[in-house]
Formats: sequence, C-alpha cells, structure tokens
Amino acid sequence: MHAILDKARNKVDQAEVYHLQRRVLPVKFDAEGLSVIKVKQTEGAALRVIHEGRLGYSTSTDLAHPEAIVESAVATAAYGDPTDLAFPGQAIESVVGIHDPETGALSAERLVELGGAIRERTLAEADDIEVEVSVQTTVDHVRVVNTNGLDAEETRSSIDVSIEATRAKSGDIFSVWDSREARSINDFCVDDLTKRVRRLLTLGREVVASPSGSLPVVFTPSGSIALLLPLIMGLSGKSVFLGLSPLGGKLGEAMFDSRFGLVDDSRVITGAAASSFDDEGVAAQRTMLIESGQLRSFYYDLRTAKQADVESTGNGYKCGMIGGSNFRMAPSASLSNLMVSTGDASEEELIRGIKSGLLVDGVLGLGQGNLNAGDFSNNVGAAFLIEDGKIAGRVKNVMLAGNSYELLRDHLIGIGNTAEWVFGKLSCPAIAVNHVNVAAK
Repeated sequence: MHAILDKARNKVDQAEVYHLQRRVLPVKFDAEGLSVIKVKQTEGAALRVIHEGRLGYSTSTDLAHPEAIVESAVATAAYGDPTDLAFPGQAIESVVGIHDPETGALSAERLVELGGAIRERTLAEADDIEVEVSVQTTVDHVRVVNTNGLDAEETRSSIDVSIEATRAKSGDIFSVWDSREARSINDFCVDDLTKRVRRLLTLGREVVASPSGSLPVVFTPSGSIALLLPLIMGLSGKSVFLGLSPLGGKLGEAMFDSRFGLVDDSRVITGAAASSFDDEGVAAQRTMLIESGQLRSFYYDLRTAKQADVESTGNGYKCGMIGGSNFRMAPSASLSNLMVSTGDASEEELIRGIKSGLLVDGVLGLGQGNLNAGDFSNNVGAAFLIEDGKIAGRVKNVMLAGNSYELLRDHLIGIGNTAEWVFGKLSCPAIAVNHVNVAAK
C-alpha cells in the first residue's frame, strides 16, 4: 500500500489508501440439499486524494500498477467536491476479540455439518415446508494508511448463519427468515438458531382477518427496522447538514419517550461492525445518540464532521446506511453497531397487554414513505393478529403506516427487556407502540 501512497505523495496535498483482503467460504443448502461450496477471495485498494482543494477517488484490484491508481484519482479530483478536511494521523488502540483464528480456519466440512443440522432441525418441525440455509465464514484484513502518518491494520473474522423457511399452499406463500452472526462457531446452538423460525411457522399456520384502523403494534427485534429506519436517516450528520433531518438544531431536547435510548458503538465485538477503526482510519468509539429520550449526538464521517465543525464519531464506512462493506464505495456517514436500550417487559408481556393489534416480525419494501420526515409505509411480511393478549393467527395483505418520531415520543407502550442482534449490526428488543395506521384489504 505504501507504493500507492508514495506515488501519490508528490502529486497531491493529502492521500489515503484503504486496502482490503477478504476470504469468504460459503456453504448453502437449498430445498433439494447441499448446493454451493465455493471459496471467494477479494483483494483491492481504494485511493482518496485531496488535490488543489478537491476530493479525488479511484479503486482497483490491479495493485501491480500503483501509478495508474494515482493518475485516476488525480483526474477525478478535477471534478470532485471542494473540501478542506484533514485525514487523521493519530495512533489506534486495538479492540480485542475481533478476530478468532479458529473461525478463519474452519473447514467446509465443518460448515456443512452445521448447516445440515440446522436444516434438519427446521424440517423436523413440519413436513410441508422448504428450507434454505446459508453458513459462511468471512475473514477480512483491513489496512488504512495516509500521508499524515496513519498506518492502521487489523484482521476481522465472523461466521454467519441465515435460515429461510417457506410454506406454500394454493393461494398462499408464507416465508420466515432469520440470521445470526458470531465470532466463533462455538457461539452457535442449533436449537437456538432454529427456535424463532420454528415458532413463527407454528404461529403462521392459520390465516385470519386483520382489523384496520389506528392500532397498537408490537414490533419484534427483526420487525423494528421499519420503525427505526427514519431515525437512522435523521441522526446522520449528512442529513442534518443538508437540512433534511427534523432533528437538526434539537440537540439536548427531549425528542422521544424517556424510556427510549439509542447508542452507536463499534467497539462491541458481538456486533457485525466491530472494529478498532472505521474505513477512514478514525478510532472506534461509542456515541450516545439518544439518552432517556433526549437527543445527544449525530453520527459523522470526516466530511460531514468538517462541514458541521465537529469531530468525526468514527462512522465513516464503505457501505450503505446499514449495508455491508464494499471497498469500491467511497466512505460516508454510516452506522456501526446500533443498539436500542432495553426496557422492563418481555415480548410476551407486551403482547399480553394488547386487546387487539398486531405482532410484526417483518415488512416488505423497506424504505418506502417520506423517511426524511419520519414517515414509513410498508406492506407486512410476517405479521400476526393479537386478540385479548394472545396470537390468534397470521394476517395477510396488510399495510402499516406511521411517523416514527411521533410514535416513539407520544405513543410508546413499552420496550422488551431482551435485545437480539438482527441484520448483523442492530441490537434491538421488541418495541410496542400505539396508534399505528393499519389498513387491511
């Protein structure tokens, strides 16, 4: 990487090189059985430069010709955004536990064994379902160097398991999905991995009519993303700078129910985004976004922090708002590990407290609605009717709509006392809110 940096040093004001080596071993089972085992290896570098006060950017997997990478980045700087940001140069304190050497050394046979056991345990629940299982290990070696003296590198490893079970009948297809990520295969238990999928399959056997109107809804940890996505956007320093966030200018104010809290923390090793530094080389840190309902901070990468005249919160990542890493993407303000504070009731207790409403485990078309204003509007994927505090059956052809800011400020019923990691980067308990607009066909 220093070859690229050395070539750039004499041509630009500042330069930063991000280098990624990734090895992925996926094992997949489809409805017929084992279908895929193929090692995937990726190596590439991204060069970001500041030349004559403008940003330039290039990427390549051809690392044998550093001069071409530099020339490309310099050429794009002529059309890049003007900036006066400075790349970091401070030393990085390593986070312990991000890499498990045994995970990277796991054989395909061991993954097949785990995936097969998960598939068989799920199939044992019913004879009218099809099950797909994916188990994969990922080992990333990441290095960030720049002309301000930073040289940070580390290895990160994980093992991911996902399960999708589908029951198809005439006129009805019902699918449930779950995934888990850990640092070690020893952190997985087959029964625990399949428990939630098996429960949802049981709850979803009978289809019932859904009520319409302004109703209470319990969002499971997986379903809560529909409620939280507008907040994720609104808490972005970029959204605040552009004037798109309703939270702009509200720091220190009580914007939510006092029981609601939100933290971004890339140093928590149980989260998929755990790291010692972000993709810009800024040290990992814990950022309190919402504390007891009060707005405490936004999350920033280097560019948006400079624009807001604050320090980066170490949230410069090469991914989407909550997506996975891709070395070809330029870094932007993105979440690391987002954690919702827990409450004092179990999910079952939240359900028992509802006379008539819904339990929502997943939605379709995530991202619909005027998210910048806090509005969401989604068709439900897996959702269930609650009657007199009990699950009465599965509902279909139902749409939810509401405003996340209003629901979490004025209509919060309760928060579950146990959080689960969902989508790898979100640790969330069940969340129950009232006055969600429910429309059933």
